[in-house]
This record gives sequence, C-alpha cells and structure tokens, in this order.
Amino acid sequence: MTLTEYLGDDAIEQLAGMFSSATGSPVRILPPDSKASSNPSAVEAKVLVSSEHVGTISLLGKADSAENDRMVELMRNVLVRLCEQAKQIRSRVEELSAMHRMTAAFSERRDLKEILNLVAETMVGVTDADACSIRVFNEDQTELLRMAAYGLSGKYTAKGPIRLADSQIDQEVFANEGCVYIADERNDERVLYKAEARRENLVSALCVPMSYRGRIEGIIRVYTRRPHKFDWFETSLIRGVASQAANAVVNARLYDEALLAERIRRQLRLAGDVQKRMVPANPPRIKGVGIAAIYVPCFELAGDFYDFIELGNGKLGICVADVVGKGVRASLLMASTRSSLRAHAAHLSDLSEILSAVNIDLWRESEVGDFVTLFFGVLDAKRKTLTYCSAGHEPVLLVRNSQVSELSGGSGVIGMDKDMPFRQETFNLESGDILNIFTDGLPEAIDFHDEAFGRKRVHNATLEACRQRQTAKGIGKFILWEMRRFAGLQTRCDDLTMVTVKIQ
Repeated sequence: MTLTEYLGDDAIEQLAGMFSSATGSPVRILPPDSKASSNPSAVEAKVLVSSEHVGTISLLGKADSAENDRMVELMRNVLVRLCEQAKQIRSRVEELSAMHRMTAAFSERRDLKEILNLVAETMVGVTDADACSIRVFNEDQTELLRMAAYGLSGKYTAKGPIRLADSQIDQEVFANEGCVYIADERNDERVLYKAEARRENLVSALCVPMSYRGRIEGIIRVYTRRPHKFDWFETSLIRGVASQAANAVVNARLYDEALLAERIRRQLRLAGDVQKRMVPANPPRIKGVGIAAIYVPCFELAGDFYDFIELGNGKLGICVADVVGKGVRASLLMASTRSSLRAHAAHLSDLSEILSAVNIDLWRESEVGDFVTLFFGVLDAKRKTLTYCSAGHEPVLLVRNSQVSELSGGSGVIGMDKDMPFRQETFNLESGDILNIFTDGLPEAIDFHDEAFGRKRVHNATLEACRQRQTAKGIGKFILWEMRRFAGLQTRCDDLTMVTVKIQ
C-alpha cells in the first residue's frame, strides 16, 4: 500500500502544505517509487509502515542539515502514526463488516453446526487469534459438547469431555457471565488439558459466554499461539459475536423443535384419520328404529368411541365408551377396547360374559390407573327389547310419555379389577321411546364461570328435543346445540360422544 491509499490524495496535499508552513521550506510527500531529489540541500526519508515502504518525505532549502534531519524525522513519524491509525481504523471497519456479514448469514442458514463453524472461522479472521473452538451446553447444562472449531487439529478437538463440575475456567464464566482470560494455556492450573495445549502450541486464550436472555448456551474459546493480551475492542467484538452465536443456537433449536412438532402434528392427523375410520361413518338402518350418532373429539386423537355391531337375527349391538385420559395413550386404549369387544361379541351371547372378557383383556394389557367406562346394549328391533350392561358409564336416559328417567343397573369400570362382576338388564321398549347414550363430555362441559352443563340440563334438553318431535338425528343436534349455547366459546376439555335411538 502507499500513503495515498492510507490517507488519500486530499489529506496528503493538506499535510504537505501544513508541513511547509511549519518549516518555512517546501515539503513534498512522494509515492514510494519516486526518484531521489537531485537537489543537494534536500533531505529525504522513507516512510515505513509495518516495514513496508509506503512513501517518501522530502524537505528542500534548509541550510542547517541537523535541523533538516530533525524536522524530516518528526514529519516522517507523524505520517507513520497517521498511517497506523488509518490501518487500525480500516481493520476495525473490516472486523465490524465481517461481523455484519456473519450476522446476516445466521438468518440465511438453519444448520446449527454450519453456523457455528462460520462463527469459529470468523472469530479467527477478525481478531489476532490463531484458533477458535465452540462448545454448547447439553440440556441439563452439566457438560459442554464440542460443536465447531477452526485452526485446531482433530486430535486436539477430540481430546475429551469438558464437564462443568471439573472445569474451573468454565465455572468462572458460568457463574459471572463474563470473559475469562488465560495468559498461558500450557501452565495455567485452571486448564484441564495442559499437555494437549502444549502439543497444540496454544498460549493465550479468551473464554467468552454465549448468553441469550440471561441463559448461557455455550462458551467460545479464542486462542493464540503466542503471548497475547486481548484489548477492549477484541474483547467487545468477541462478546458481540458470541451473543449472536447464542441467538443462532436458540433459533436453530426452536427451528428443529418446530419441525419436530410439525412432524408430530402430521402423524397425529394421520392417526386421527385412522381412528375416525374405526367409528362408523353412518348408523345402521333398521326398520322401525331411528339411530343417530354424534362424535366430537377434543384433540386429533380421542378416548371416546361408539360402535354398532351386527349380531344377526335382527339384533344390533350398541356401544358407547369413554377411555380415561386423552391423546395418544387414550386412543390406543380405545382401539384395544374396541377390538376386544368386537372379538368377544362375535362368539359370546351373554353380555356379562362379553364385558368380563373385555375387562380381563384390558386389565392384562394396561397399567394401573387405565380404565374404560362403557355401555353395551343389544337392541332387538323385532321384539322391541334392550338388553344392556353398563360398566361405570353415564346413566342412559329414557324418554317415555314426556317423562325422562335413567336406566337402572350398572357396575364398576373396565380394566381396574380382573374379577369385576358385570350384571346385565333387560327391559321392553315401546313406540315413541327415546334412548340417549352419551359420554361425560356432555354433562361436564363448562362455561366461562366454570359451571358444568350438568345432568339436569342434559335431561331438560333431551326432553325439550323430544317434545318438538324431532328425529333421532335432530334430537342429538338439539342437545349438542344447547350444550354449546351454554358453554359459549369456552375451550372444550373432553371428548363428546352421543348415540340417540328412537323407537317408532
């Protein structure tokens, strides 16, 4: 480089004028390739910046050679100082520019390892450092895991784990959230791997926390292979980059979590679609009987289910069940219960035996605390009878002659006790009878005052729908509407299933 490149033409011209005014003699500032002056009274001196010849200063017309030498040396020193300052400013600008480019690159890249490798390389490029390593804390912040390095051998980077409990330096960084300076890695008692540092020829180091909103995500170590004291600018720059790196770590983690969450949601939607296919799309058509069903899951996967099982001889099995809990676990129990019920109903005729067999299956396959409430009834349309068994389920409502009542009988839930007895009941149906079978998601729906819809309102809504001489489908919709009108926009916290049967 030349003086002109350091200071610019205008500055060189102004300096020459100022020097001339100060000395009272003509002063010229020449490029490095200019020829020496032929004037015997001229005194010239080369301007050297970092041992590089960048220009020449020439003083003319001064009789006293000692004075000439002194003035030229003084002016040369001024030029050198100005060039060094310009060089330092330019270096700082380049460092800040590199930091800006690196920050911009963070927003364009999603791979965390790639981002941290860029950070390590940039750290070395914008400081006087020779190497850089980046370690990130594990989830419980007990160990620093190697993520990126630059200027270090593979043998050194694979030297071993760094546990927070064993590293005094990292404990100091973690406790104070400040930088820790190491004058000589080779003999500092706080350094864990001094022998490896000697083999790698590492001398000075600066350890800087990667902090994001008061939480340290990792630690950046910047090394030199010579004694070096990091000045305030280098320290501030490294801290700034470390802060951006911490932000990148958090963003990358959030991005990965978002991708994982989306994959889980996609899988849940697919599982929900499969589960919905287990629930009959349409109720069976039976002469003299109207049947309707409503199925409103709270999440993608539900614990409620209903089913219709053709049993031959004009008989129809009707099941409404509620598995404890919600989500994936409940949906798996729901599928298991449904399969068990269908399997045993295919070769057993006694309802008590069917539910006992289902109970033993669930008791064997589930854990303590897993249970199912279930209503299973067999409707004989020809004889107009209903044989049913209720296992801890919500009482079935019967509307007859404009009066609402609950079917009697019942036993414990399924899956808790392998020896649980189940008792079946049979009663005769009459024309105009309406049966409403539902899960607890209906009476337990709450409004914004945390008041439950309750059984009384379920009774009243069912009775009102029957008074309006609704069809089975219309009765179910009316009851659901009354519940939603009561709850308003309050978030549902349970699945809701309802089967309505109307005897014509």
